[in-house]
Amino acid sequence: MISRGNAYVFSTSIIVEGCAASTFWGPYCNQTVNMISCSQSLTHKLSRSLLDLTAYKSSGLNPRVRTGAHGKAGYHLLSERYAIEEKQVVSNTSVVTAAENLITCNNPMESSCLYQGELKFYFLDILGLASQFKITVTDFRLNQTSSMNDPSNSSRMLLMCYVRFDAMPLRTLHDHSADISRAPLIVKSPKIGRWFIAIEAVKQTEVNGVIQEAHPEARPCFSFQWQVNECLGGKAGVNCTWETYVLQRVPKRSSGSLFESYYLPIVEHGSTGYSDFYLDQLLSNSSVEQSGWTYFLLDIPHGAAGANMHILLTSDTKVNYEIYSRFGGLPSADSWDYHANGTSNKSSSTFLALNDLSGKRIEFYILYPREGTWCIGLKHPLGNHYKHQTAMSISLDGCPGRCNQNGACRTLIDESGLTFYSYCTCDRDHGGFDCSTQLVTRKGNKDVSHRCFNLCIPVFMFSCLLISI
Repeated sequence: MISRGNAYVFSTSIIVEGCAASTFWGPYCNQTVNMISCSQSLTHKLSRSLLDLTAYKSSGLNPRVRTGAHGKAGYHLLSERYAIEEKQVVSNTSVVTAAENLITCNNPMESSCLYQGELKFYFLDILGLASQFKITVTDFRLNQTSSMNDPSNSSRMLLMCYVRFDAMPLRTLHDHSADISRAPLIVKSPKIGRWFIAIEAVKQTEVNGVIQEAHPEARPCFSFQWQVNECLGGKAGVNCTWETYVLQRVPKRSSGSLFESYYLPIVEHGSTGYSDFYLDQLLSNSSVEQSGWTYFLLDIPHGAAGANMHILLTSDTKVNYEIYSRFGGLPSADSWDYHANGTSNKSSSTFLALNDLSGKRIEFYILYPREGTWCIGLKHPLGNHYKHQTAMSISLDGCPGRCNQNGACRTLIDESGLTFYSYCTCDRDHGGFDCSTQLVTRKGNKDVSHRCFNLCIPVFMFSCLLISI
């Protein structure tokens, strides 16, 4: 008989205080967050690659972006109104004309002057997947005639820029920072949502070989430009040459859970009866790097954060792909939330990887994924993916592996009544999040190698009951 220890019941309360209007902040809601005016323009980037034999030229206004041999079409979240792709074959090289949407925002200089020690705040909403944004100072003056960039100035004046996603940046707490009076601040693959920036002027003086910083006595004024680069026509990446596909959610038939479903590329013709899709006709063929990237975008609906995202990639040969996933933005080799390949995986604790010794599959679960837009990035070699069949399956499951037939899948609703959670209750001989850990052998002895583990049972939306065995 195994003693599963004591059960604990607890309650908690979270109080969030904020200002009634999004344009004010601070402990007394008396500090202003400034909006900046924006405009957008359509540009085209031209890139060449010896790896491709086709060229695509964008023209017209049609939401159908690309149709492959199997009738599958790719869409971009931001640009469904753009682009019929016109295919053209060339002999030795390929010319890829990629459309890009450039959003430019500016602040008026006459209203952007700083008092001593003051931080000035701005915000901008990024509504879709962007390759990067850049903040550049266009003017920086103490008055209307004396520029801070004049080399005759004896003291060096810095214009510090602090950037933070979905929260107010401070000098000591920010996501990115730079002296934009010397070089622009560039953020690669920014997340979808609201970005805040703070600007302050710092006077830097060298005294006996030591650099000292202080706030200037005079009121410096500045203007800056914020540029957001977005690819159109179902493309992504810095050069807008990688393929992106929006996946539609198809509910599972005869499912006992409310949100269990498959995610499949948008299909113009045919059935969505299959739970997986082949990658051969979908992978990117154009890249400025040695490897290509292909992105799949999906949405976790409201109330489904208590389910689990199951990602499975299988091939008839050893898998040489890498899977990167990220919430709210394009993943890269440097910026991701979860990463897995045929030999290893890296992530936080809310990740369950299933190892495969043959190397022909990659399988893992993202436990309780956040509601909203997720991007799955597939890093793959170029040119040889037509030689092998590789299929991918992305689904939203209640319990990982159906508790491996060693327990029962339970569902409960959190305290808010808005989110459903699924979890396994294991039989007396098994444990673990998916009941895959054998605690007692068939002979009735304890399995010493798995005698201690933690089982997290969700209680509230952001908390769980931790049981140690």
